[in-house]
Amino acid sequence: MSEFLTTKEVADLLRLKERKVYDLASRGEIPCVKATGKLLFPQAEIHQWIQHKGGSLAESSERPSVILGSHDPVFEWAISASDCGLPTSLNGSMDGFDRFRNREGIVCGIHLDNVESKGWNTELTSPYLQQSPSVLVHWAKRDRGLIIRPGAGINQISDLPGKRLIARQPGAAAQLLFERHLAKHGVTFSTLNCVRVARSETEAALSVVEGEADAAFGLRCFADRYRLEFVPVCIEYFDLLIDRFAYFESGIQTLLKFTQTLGFSEEIQRYAGYDTSDLGQVRLNGCV
Repeated sequence: MSEFLTTKEVADLLRLKERKVYDLASRGEIPCVKATGKLLFPQAEIHQWIQHKGGSLAESSERPSVILGSHDPVFEWAISASDCGLPTSLNGSMDGFDRFRNREGIVCGIHLDNVESKGWNTELTSPYLQQSPSVLVHWAKRDRGLIIRPGAGINQISDLPGKRLIARQPGAAAQLLFERHLAKHGVTFSTLNCVRVARSETEAALSVVEGEADAAFGLRCFADRYRLEFVPVCIEYFDLLIDRFAYFESGIQTLLKFTQTLGFSEEIQRYAGYDTSDLGQVRLNGCV
């Protein structure tokens, strides 16, 4: 048996793609030498490295090509219309962020604010990015507030007690933000009449359209589209936390290139309260 392993042999041993092995070698994270233009890996040192890494070796494993996090109607449409081939598992910003840290996906959509600095999504992701090769990429700014059934008699948040409301699932950024604004107006969420839980922005709005509830904490675009009343509360940032290695793969690149097409530009005009002028801008860059 040779004293050295090839890149392919190391990839097979670690159950990684060869590209990932090259990434580890370029960052000096795995024992290797270069001879005649090729990478060689001392077999004894590789086995010692595996033992030393122990459970943390999972950090070098491939992420499944899944999009996690919060629901955004434009993002959802673009994923399908671009034919990027990426499946989604959307259950809220915090759920997605926890799963992204566990390497269960390659993208996480988030819209969480920092009360003190108003630095949307940066407070949550900055500590993680100091240790992870990922990037925070801007998607859109969105108008968020109360979507209200016409004639419900709701003009501000303090009018909500006694009305029928749609809640969002625990861990959804919309729900966390809603409860924060309720507290500012002296209203406790547990005292409100929440008739059901919606698991997406679309579902929350349609519950008001169909008369199930008087109001939901949602996006302006749905109020305009379904001729509902709207009370603005904030302009939020919807960003994408993306694994840097996956960023350059065909799925993500196909999606991002699609956002530069005429078809995308025409579709975005249908969504009131959306600003995608900075779409694709890197807001934070993780460790190299």
